[in-house]
Amino acid sequence: MIWRESGHKEAGPFQASDLKICDLCGALNLAANDECFVCRWRGRFERRPEVVKLAMELLERKHGRLELALLTNAHVYHDPVNHRLRARIGCFFLRIRHWFFG
Repeated sequence: MIWRESGHKEAGPFQASDLKICDLCGALNLAANDECFVCRWRGRFERRPEVVKLAMELLERKHGRLELALLTNAHVYHDPVNHRLRARIGCFFLRIRHWFFG
């Protein structure tokens, strides 16, 4: 079934806005990744929804369904900014506490 014929449904838990395609190797990546998890490319990524949806469909056909493990790996994936911000603030207060109380 081609994307145009399927009524524009999203594949699995991911939406086209959550993903991007590496311009160097063509791998589908999470939009949150700073670099491509396959080739480590940090340049431009394809983000047009219609192109990303086609890539999602191809990957789903190949593997049966889209999974997080197919879109990133633990070394590249970063938590959303909120978690990082909380961690930074926590570290800041720990440094202050250590500075005052040793």
